[in-house]
Amino acid sequence: MTTGSGRTVVIGAGLSGLACAVTLAEAGREVLVFEAGDAVGGRVRTDEATSPEGTYLIDRGFQVLLTAYPEARKLLDYDRLDLRTFYAGADVRLGGRMHRVANPWKHPLVAAKAFGSPVATLGDKARLAELYGVNRLTSIDALFAKPEAQTITMLRSLGFAETTIDRFFRPFFGGVFFDRDLLTSSRMFEFVFRMFATGDTAVPARGMQRMPEQLAGRLSAGSIRLNTRVANIEPLGTGVRIGLEGGEHVDAARVVVATEGDAAARLLGPLAGGRELNTGWVGTVTLAYAMALADRPTPDPILMLDGEGAGPVNHLVVASNVAPSYAPQGRALVYANTAGAPAGDDATLDRAAREQLRGWFGESVDRWQLVRAIRVERALPDQRVIDARERVAATPRAVSIREGVFLCGDHTLNASIDGALKSGRLAGEAILDGG
Repeated sequence: MTTGSGRTVVIGAGLSGLACAVTLAEAGREVLVFEAGDAVGGRVRTDEATSPEGTYLIDRGFQVLLTAYPEARKLLDYDRLDLRTFYAGADVRLGGRMHRVANPWKHPLVAAKAFGSPVATLGDKARLAELYGVNRLTSIDALFAKPEAQTITMLRSLGFAETTIDRFFRPFFGGVFFDRDLLTSSRMFEFVFRMFATGDTAVPARGMQRMPEQLAGRLSAGSIRLNTRVANIEPLGTGVRIGLEGGEHVDAARVVVATEGDAAARLLGPLAGGRELNTGWVGTVTLAYAMALADRPTPDPILMLDGEGAGPVNHLVVASNVAPSYAPQGRALVYANTAGAPAGDDATLDRAAREQLRGWFGESVDRWQLVRAIRVERALPDQRVIDARERVAATPRAVSIREGVFLCGDHTLNASIDGALKSGRLAGEAILDGG
């Protein structure tokens, strides 16, 4: 048994748990982090796939950092991450060819040339500009305080044509939320719309895992114990006792549960006041393909969207165009992604994806090599408005659970890098304020 009268134990070394630990440690508090996995990051992880050509960096699911995220700006050092940015727009597959849609505030000339594009009606392009104007003048807290509705309902209420919804909003934001039906909370849509419009879309040059690693690097040596799974939490006088799988017990003044929602529910049990944790998930599959540079579908660092709804690939990007270090020299790496996690095995999905993409890019697709199929059943907490429960909140639904027990995680706030970081910081500050 280990004792620690003033120590805080954080369960989970994802972005939220690390943000909490950093907040406490940099205020002079003793912190110990338990992580069940073999590395920090939680769902934000990057693997290395070796091949005869060299090493490919493969994120566990297609993920990006929106640089306008307020919490990321506070907690991450963008310069040290060596961020590489996407083109501010997308190529939309429609009518047998690609149509470029550009962010008019970043690429006004390109946007003007695409004025007659069939992706959106002229009226809807004006509606987008109006939406942006209202959105950017509204505080982020006010965006999250708006009445919650399904995104599809909101878009229709604003007058957007069904063709624009099908050709642009479904593939773009359906790819962000892994929900092509656009049942995701309108609060989340407005927040993400603001982030895309006002900042860059980026990845660290050496993969998304560099973000949690950067946070972990701000903690003292020995503060994080990997491969350590927590079995239970029990009250102990004025503190808590954390039971680990294998029988070890660790005592602390307080504990922060920074796990995924369903794991938190198992550790915490029923919450007071009838509060419920978000334990639902939406998923995705990323097919990572390697190829010669001559066979990559585009030389541009741009997202390519399925505006025709042909599936199964909803969106695609040549990851090595954005960050060349994702692939060996002279090679390219493509991420082809689904919105949702389709049933069936990886070989079946690969065949269906190739058939679809062969229609986009021709026979070169047959030379693509499937490096890895990353099936992420638990990609994001479920933010779909399908019942009376609030899905996205301006402030965490629960921070202090009971005496000495705190909670954080993107499932308590909103399913984003920003939501994870903010919930962790707020939990840390609640402890510093006397929790």
